[in-house]
Amino acid sequence: MKSNLIKRVLFFLPLLCVAMVHAQDITIDSIPLSLEDAWKKAATFSKELKEEQLKTNISEAHIKDAKNQQLPSVDLEASYGKLSNIPIFVNGIDHDAEFIHLEDHSVYDAEVSTYFNIYAGGATKTAIKTAETRRELQDHITAETEDQLHLEVIENYLNLQRYYEFKELIKQNIKQNKERVRLITQLFENGVVLKSDVLRAKLQLSQQQTQLLTINNNIVIATQSLNIIIGNEDNTPIVPSDSIQLQSIGLNKEYQKYVASTLKQSPLEKMAEKQIELSELKEEALKADKLPKIGLFGNYTYSYPQIRLYPYEQAPYLMGMAGLRLSYDLSAFYHDKHKEKAAEIEVEQQKVAKANVEDNLRKQVKTAYSRFNEDLVKVQVSEESISFAEENYRIVDQTYFNQLSLLTDLIDADTQLLQARFELVNNKIAAKLHYYQLLKISGEL
Repeated sequence: MKSNLIKRVLFFLPLLCVAMVHAQDITIDSIPLSLEDAWKKAATFSKELKEEQLKTNISEAHIKDAKNQQLPSVDLEASYGKLSNIPIFVNGIDHDAEFIHLEDHSVYDAEVSTYFNIYAGGATKTAIKTAETRRELQDHITAETEDQLHLEVIENYLNLQRYYEFKELIKQNIKQNKERVRLITQLFENGVVLKSDVLRAKLQLSQQQTQLLTINNNIVIATQSLNIIIGNEDNTPIVPSDSIQLQSIGLNKEYQKYVASTLKQSPLEKMAEKQIELSELKEEALKADKLPKIGLFGNYTYSYPQIRLYPYEQAPYLMGMAGLRLSYDLSAFYHDKHKEKAAEIEVEQQKVAKANVEDNLRKQVKTAYSRFNEDLVKVQVSEESISFAEENYRIVDQTYFNQLSLLTDLIDADTQLLQARFELVNNKIAAKLHYYQLLKISGEL
């Protein structure tokens, strides 16, 4: 059974090698891309950011509209019609009517009226403040969208970096193992080792070539994901130009200072504050409805016939009027009673929501801060593990070719060394990701 399996593997090995050569050619014309360039391209292309920018423009238009309510309102109205003869029921509606015949059946008028608000309980100022606060809220939403986009770019960029690092490591390992297969084959031809050693060595090589094929496919998938975010064609070949080394990053503040910075700068925190302001302004607007409204008014009318003042005249006339108008909506006391209660509760609800946001932000800061420091320790441990694994591999490699150890020991040592190198890459990528997550949460990304 084992012999048949090994033969099948060796049969498909040439085909696999052809696939590997094709997969390795994927990045021949790859375009170098830095993380900073990826951010810029994503910001330019992002449909989410464009949508938020359009919402910002809408908010600005609402502010201008609210301010325009301070200007006087002017109305123009005109009408023209024909009057019928007027029936008079002298003997009641059960008898025929007598008609008053009009000499001229025409009736028309044109009127211009204006109103200038002097005082409306602060409703206009509240409307302007509400529009401005909504604009500020939209700014924070846009900032959060931009930070989230940056983090998404980072995640995809680091993921692509991981696979390219894995690819280089596995290619080096394959090159090394090809040389090992050659040496073991020579030993077998000289009768020093068994054929099973040759087959095991070739089997390990084929497994690593399969792993390289998987890594190349992962690169293709990760490249497409990043291309979509930054607005490239799906198959545009790109390769990260930044290093995965950690010298360029580091925490320059203590945990509590990151918490304080988060509660001061985070767009989520500012959004929660603006939501409280909006609920308070809503409450103020309802209170303004119960206050009197005072304004100046004026109108100028040209009419025919003159039937407004006695004695009436079958002639056109002009009339102008100006004065001070006072209005007071008594029904607001009972119409808005429950609305005011709901608005008052909404203010408290938004305050609770803000406290909940702060709790979540503190948890996120703690997680990212702790994970980043943990990753730094893991990087140090991984570097030490690689040193131990390299020394172990060197010893086992020498003892095997001196016929003092088994090939399985050498393969295990080789696998442990490759895994240790993979772990170092993973830990560096994780440290970078948690670092950028911390910057995003604290509003410093």
